[in-house]
Amino acid sequence: MNKETQINLIQEIDEKLLQVLRSKGEDYAGEDVLSNFKQVSEAAKVLNINVDEPTNYALFMCILKIARLSNLINNNKVPNNEGIEDSFIDLIGYAKLAYCNFKDK
Repeated sequence: MNKETQINLIQEIDEKLLQVLRSKGEDYAGEDVLSNFKQVSEAAKVLNINVDEPTNYALFMCILKIARLSNLINNNKVPNNEGIEDSFIDLIGYAKLAYCNFKDK
């Protein structure tokens, strides 16, 4: 691969990445694109969720899905990516996986 091909490839990746970041940012947050990270981090702290442990990591993923759903539903947004029903199904799945990890200990 020559240098020009490499740079073109990297530019394509950068453009796709920016598209995904914009699109997903709309689904997960409002004006403050980092608000989802801040809210989920705060919820994990309040609930004393240490993601080093598998059950807690699955619970953390539940919080992430709840935050996404809250943003979409409370702001009457149409998701750009994963639909609202899919997010509920993911939430249920993560809760079941948390339970399986809990039973596995």
